[in-house]
Amino acid sequence: MVEITRPQHPLTHRLLRFLACILAGGFISQAISCLAAYLLISDSQAAGMVAHIVVQQLSYYLLGCAFAILSIANVLIKRGSSPLKNIRLPLLILMMAVAVVSFLLIPRMDYLRETALMDGMPVMLSPFANYFQVLNILVLMLLLTQIIAGILVAWCLTKSEST
Repeated sequence: MVEITRPQHPLTHRLLRFLACILAGGFISQAISCLAAYLLISDSQAAGMVAHIVVQQLSYYLLGCAFAILSIANVLIKRGSSPLKNIRLPLLILMMAVAVVSFLLIPRMDYLRETALMDGMPVMLSPFANYFQVLNILVLMLLLTQIIAGILVAWCLTKSEST
């Protein structure tokens, strides 16, 4: 005979799944809006500025959502819901990637852009062009990491519903 086990706190698990799907959707919409900025604005420096503003503004929402998921999951883990341990590492990676991009890399890129503009040239023609390009590649890689981690968290939480 097969016994079907139900989660102890079904409404809380449903809330976690809802928050995780909102989180994954937020990262996907962030990527689409950044891509749209680059495709619709012909000036690449202005497009980068718009994309970075979008990333920075969404980071507060995304960090809050990730923190809420992690906090609720930790409470449920202490109450015996051990399958939620699988989302801790992706959430921590996600939170670190969001924090590094929004609070370290983008402000540094803004500073380089402003310095180049004060000298009367775009950042890609300034002496900081190589450094700016490296930072831009790091931002793109960390944004991809955020998307993958967000989808992984949502997948783990929806998978735990079906088991």
